[in-house]
Amino acid sequence: MSDENHSPKLFCRLRNIFHRHDKEDVRETLEDLIEEAGTQGEEVISEHEQLLLNNVLDLRDKKCCHAMVPRADIIAFHKDGTIGDLAQLMLSKGHSRIPIYGDSLDDIVGIVHIIDLAKNLLKGNINTPVKDILCRDVHFITPDMEILDLLKDMQSNKIHMSIVIDEYGGVDGLVTIEDLLEEIVGNIEDEYDYEEQHSIKPQSGGYLADARAELSEIKTATGIDLQIEDDGEETPIETLGGYVFQLTQHIPAKGEVITNNEGIIFKIIDVDPLRIKKILLIKPSADTADTPNE
Repeated sequence: MSDENHSPKLFCRLRNIFHRHDKEDVRETLEDLIEEAGTQGEEVISEHEQLLLNNVLDLRDKKCCHAMVPRADIIAFHKDGTIGDLAQLMLSKGHSRIPIYGDSLDDIVGIVHIIDLAKNLLKGNINTPVKDILCRDVHFITPDMEILDLLKDMQSNKIHMSIVIDEYGGVDGLVTIEDLLEEIVGNIEDEYDYEEQHSIKPQSGGYLADARAELSEIKTATGIDLQIEDDGEETPIETLGGYVFQLTQHIPAKGEVITNNEGIIFKIIDVDPLRIKKILLIKPSADTADTPNE
């Protein structure tokens, strides 16, 4: 049965379900509908519709920390930098919004949209400090805020980016409204999303890897599985840099060595004030004596 034939039937059923007042009853009915779809001879709802419904139901227990870009992966810009340099950064990274910081990444002072840049670039203000054009307030949230509450808040207040702060006021990550929507509909890519090639190479008894390499890439290339936490649950962290930052709770210095509970050694090979760039991974059984120095 095609989507065109069964979708109106599904929408009618969903409309009737949501007219009820008992939220738990609504949830149970939706779960029954999904289960029914897998047991009926004819297709009650499509596989894609089942996926969307499952994702919506799963959001009830999800916090914004599951959807955020971790601190180690945040692309930010210093307030004293020029509009021209920020335009180059936006172009190279494919972002339409960039958070602006002062003394450190924990001092986010504003967010610049590409439209703000375009207006000034057209006036020839290429050397103007970015701090002179800041006009967008920063929306701060806590990591334990529920995704559905945050989505409603950002939607109603026309907010497209929120900064996640920890209990000490430090920046933990950031969330865009696109990140929240992707929790429901899956990955959203446009023509300005870039496919990055993350280098993971055997070197000196271990593996030299880009910090932005995904944990799934690390597992495939090295056999080192960092995706499962100590409690057996899958980690919400996606990148190697984010994983190491989670271990240290700070941006480690070049040459710093970190070891996780499994004995995996992480040596920081390249880093800047805002993010980790290169990491040497060494398995517990590997010879740690010969490590690269820069």
